[in-house]
Amino acid sequence: MCQLAAYIGDRPIARLLLEALKNQEPLYGAHATGMGVITGNQIEIVKGAGPVDYLKERKPEIMEVKGTCAIAHSRYSSNARDNPDYNLDEMAHPYISDDGKIALMHNGVIMNYKELWKKLEEDHTFRSYGEKVDDITDSEVAVHKLSDAYNDGMTMIEAFQHIAPKLKGTFLLAAINTDDPDSVYIANWYQPCYVALGKDEAMFVSSRIGLKGLSEHLDRVFQPPKNSVTKLSRNSVEINILDDGRKVPRLRMNQFKARRKVKDSLKESPKDVRDLFYSLHPEGWAEVYGLSTEDWKEQWKSGVYIMNPYFELLEDMVRDGQISRRVDLRMEGGIEDIPRFSYSLA
Repeated sequence: MCQLAAYIGDRPIARLLLEALKNQEPLYGAHATGMGVITGNQIEIVKGAGPVDYLKERKPEIMEVKGTCAIAHSRYSSNARDNPDYNLDEMAHPYISDDGKIALMHNGVIMNYKELWKKLEEDHTFRSYGEKVDDITDSEVAVHKLSDAYNDGMTMIEAFQHIAPKLKGTFLLAAINTDDPDSVYIANWYQPCYVALGKDEAMFVSSRIGLKGLSEHLDRVFQPPKNSVTKLSRNSVEINILDDGRKVPRLRMNQFKARRKVKDSLKESPKDVRDLFYSLHPEGWAEVYGLSTEDWKEQWKSGVYIMNPYFELLEDMVRDGQISRRVDLRMEGGIEDIPRFSYSLA
């Protein structure tokens, strides 16, 4: 799982978006960082392996990027966690279309990317290819499919609606387009997503903590519906159904049971944010959501992730003094000092 941010407005865009990523990266992220900004009729992209502070040292030019519409991404890759050869600069998001018009970033896993890659590679350049691993980042297939649909005459919303049924797995896709330089498009099946609106500005983050210290003048904050494609502009939000073939499940967390299970797990030992989640998966979360274990597994397999309710449960438990949180630094993806939230009983 990755952490994303986007902004449309007149504030210093690089500082704002990198701060939003830095707030979020101890959740799931920090293996790589990247940003794409519309500048005139081009998209300027600066990206590379490592968390925000690491990339700022390696590529200080990222702080000089200017514009009024941009997307930014903090990558978490289970492949990179286990094999640093998957943590190339080229595998960082966002990715750009062959014609340079569209830049796209992704949270989730596209399970059928190899099949799509094989079909697309004759006509498209895959910049994320790593020779040592003979592989690409799954996300890059999405920018080429989106660009093909757009260049066939579809609007960006129609293009997202066209490609969504062809992607198997979990996904939130966010894109910018030089033909529409004041909008961000967000196609979300069931991934974490918050939108914040202000006067002549708008922002998107994966998780609520991404807005910490940045939400001044962004007074309307909400989560768009699941299975939606959102056109986010300075003063408006347009929301459409993403995929008519998907049915959004109605899931409700039992807060009492969830808090009890988190505390029971932490009695055994302190855990980082990922290990704590998986200590309750699948049986614990199935009980928390009132499902059988098999039903929970089926929801999970279909891409239904409950990460924001989970993150916010932990925030509330920290605030209430039930658990404690700290940031641990570790080696992941061949990079030292990757930040990760860890929890223990208070």
